[in-house]
This record gives sequence, structure tokens and C-alpha cells, in this order.
Amino acid sequence: MNPKWLSTVSKFTIGWIASSLIWEITRGFSFEPLLSKINIDFPFLTILPILLFVSLFAGVTFGSVQYFSDQSIRKIMSFRATLLKGLIIHVLIMVIIYLFIYISLRITGLSPDLLFIDFLDNPIIIVNLIYSILTNSVIVIVLQINKLLGNGNLLKLITGKFYTPREEFRVFMFLDLKSSTSIAEKLGHIKYSRFIQDCFFDLSVIEKYKAEVYQYVGDEVVLTWKIKKNHSIDYCLDAFFAYTNQLKIRSDYYQSTYNCIPFFKAGTDLGMVTVVEVGTLKREIAYHGDTLNIAARIQEQCKVFDKAILISGAIHEYVHQIPKYKYEKMKETTLRGKENSTSIFSVSKK
Repeated sequence: MNPKWLSTVSKFTIGWIASSLIWEITRGFSFEPLLSKINIDFPFLTILPILLFVSLFAGVTFGSVQYFSDQSIRKIMSFRATLLKGLIIHVLIMVIIYLFIYISLRITGLSPDLLFIDFLDNPIIIVNLIYSILTNSVIVIVLQINKLLGNGNLLKLITGKFYTPREEFRVFMFLDLKSSTSIAEKLGHIKYSRFIQDCFFDLSVIEKYKAEVYQYVGDEVVLTWKIKKNHSIDYCLDAFFAYTNQLKIRSDYYQSTYNCIPFFKAGTDLGMVTVVEVGTLKREIAYHGDTLNIAARIQEQCKVFDKAILISGAIHEYVHQIPKYKYEKMKETTLRGKENSTSIFSVSKK
């Protein structure tokens, strides 16, 4: 089962369960006079299974549509376009659902003379449609905010998980565009920004390798993974080579559109870091520690050694037995800002 599909569907289902519960609670209190035409005189415990079934159906349906809609996108979309697209798809799905209900009423003989336009004009259908649109819109907005903050960070900020600094064991990978200055000069700043936009859109292939995007800094992106000690972390290397392969697959597009093919070099390290919520004007989850500094300095050595990806000795200890990669030890290097030398290894596929 596709984990990304399951994640999208589960989020929509949770949203619809919450929405259905709110609907049932408000229907029985202050909103009851306004919604009297759609009152269902069932005890709450009786209607609860119905609400759960409807929520599950809506979550799977709209979640699946959202997932396949996202998969079909080949360009980044604005928030406004995403919301409008979701609204149009939602209305179409609801009309199809109403059409099935209408046909069922005609076939069963419950309403043999009912016209479809009269069915849609019913207050029950109108209120239901408006409420479902609001529910789906809220879910889509929350998902977009979660993407804006970084996957999972919205919940962390709401719960205040990192209001007090905590330690985590993490891998950090600094990805930097090779020859960025010359590319920017050749393309100009507007077309160069579109070029970077496309490069980071293609970065979505790393999602299945458990990668989190920590920061975008110009033409550089910082990836991170939370790991358990003594666990294999080959997926960190898999993510880099998957991204490299994705850029190769799309090389014809980049060549025809920008007359150049992007190539990213990477530096990686792991260790204990401090994670904490920072900022008042703009809140975010921030990581502090020497691990980030070392990963950034190792990435700078890619140009020195002319290698695509370099890893620290600490990373090598975790991955050196993985048979699909081969490792070459570089000469001991004193990284910028460090007093002691650091072991560095290059990685390539066998």
C-alpha cells in the first residue's frame, strides 16, 4: 500500500470525522432552529456509526482524489490555484454522488416523479453541499500550511512540543547546486528562479526515503532524517541518488527550457542536535549543533575532491556494510572553522 496515499487519505478521514462530530453536536444545540429541515431524530450513539461511515467514505474518496491530483501535477501550483482546483473537483464529485442518490430514489420508487434539478434545489442538499465544501477547504488549507511549515511541523508548533529545547539524533544533508553563479548569470534572475523552482519540485522524489526538508537557502536545500542509533540509514544515500536520477530523467526538459542540466553536490553528517521552536514574527522549528556545521563544511569539500557526495566518518560507520554502494576515503581534512582533522568518504553506486 502506497504510504503517501495512505497518509493523505488518513488526514482527510480525520478531518471529516472531526467535521461530522461538530455537525452533529451543533445540530442539536444552537443551530437546530436553522437546520430544522434536516433534523434526524436519532440518538447520538445511534447515528455515530453512520457518521463514521460517511466520514470514512468521504475521507477515502476526497483523499484519493487529492492524492492522484497531486501526483498528476508536473509544475508547482500557487495556493490559490490549488484551492480553486480542489473546489471544482469537490463540487463535481458531490454532483456525481447526488446523481447516484437521485437515481436510487427513482429506481426504488421512493420519488418516481422527482426531477434532478428539484433534488439539487432541496435545502438538505444545499446545506450539505456548502458544509462539505467548507470541510474540504479547511482540510486542504491545513495540508497546505503543513507543507509550508514542513511536514509534521504544524502539529509540533500547535502542541508546543519543542517550546523547550530537546535533543535528537539526526542526519543532515546539505545539497548545493553546482556552478550556480554561472547558471544565474546566463539565465538572469527571473528565469534562474524558475530553474530553481523546477529543481526543488523534482526534489519531491525524496519523500519516500523519509527525508524532511529543513531549509531552502537560495540554491541550497538542507535535508534531515531523525534516526535511531544502530539502525541502518542507507535511505539517506538512496534519497540523494534518487534525486540525481530524477534530474537525469528530466535532463531533456532542463536542456530545452534552460539550456543547462542541474547537478547537485551533497555533504552529510550525523549526531546529536538541539531542536527548539524559535521566533515571534515568524515561528519555525530550528536545529542547532555542530552536526549542521560539519555537514555544511563537508559539502564545500565536494568541489575540492570533485565528488558528487561526501559523508563524514560518523556516517560511514553506519553505512559501510551496505553492499550497493562503494566508499573511497579522502585524505584527512581540517574543515573550515575546525581545529582537528575530519575523516571524509566519497560514495558511489556499485
